[in-house]
Amino acid sequence: MTMTMNNLSYFFFSKHWFRRRSIEKIISNYFLSFSEGLAKGTFLEIGCASGIGSFLIKNYFSPNKIVSIDLDERMVEVARKKIQDPSITFENGDASKLKFENNHFDAIFDFIVIHHIPDWKGCLRELYRVLKPGGKFFIYEVSIESFDGLYGKIMKITSEHPYEKMYRRVDFIQYLKKIGFKIIKEENIKNIKRNFTIVAEK
Repeated sequence: MTMTMNNLSYFFFSKHWFRRRSIEKIISNYFLSFSEGLAKGTFLEIGCASGIGSFLIKNYFSPNKIVSIDLDERMVEVARKKIQDPSITFENGDASKLKFENNHFDAIFDFIVIHHIPDWKGCLRELYRVLKPGGKFFIYEVSIESFDGLYGKIMKITSEHPYEKMYRRVDFIQYLKKIGFKIIKEENIKNIKRNFTIVAEK
């Protein structure tokens, strides 16, 4: 089961400005170059928070439809109020227990969400299941190594994470391959947080 936010996390993630700059940088610098040949059908964003990720996905990739889910009902309501686009649907949902049919989405986006999920392997299996063959999985994530040092100490105080069940980066990548994903590109984000991006294909 995905973790819901504490009050401090909710405050930050409900604010567009907190996520827009980082997500837009990730999309434009690390994801957009892999959009060629990508079907413009239906995309999925997990952990949509305030909805800014889906808004930017629509602007940069122009899919016909986006389904955006979040386990926290408060965030779903925030997103619905802030992003009023008929092609974007915001729903309450658990990324590790998806209600969608097999091979349903043309692309899936994860903007630092999966590390919150204790059963991250189950989540990855679900995402693989609902992604169409040839579809792309765009991942922006952190790992347990990201919480070393000063940044990690701050994050452990200000936000809740399942540290005892969080993956190492190498294990995350190996499991993607194990369940059938092809890694197209893996890249470091050169900042204090040690974040990374992966573009994978089913």
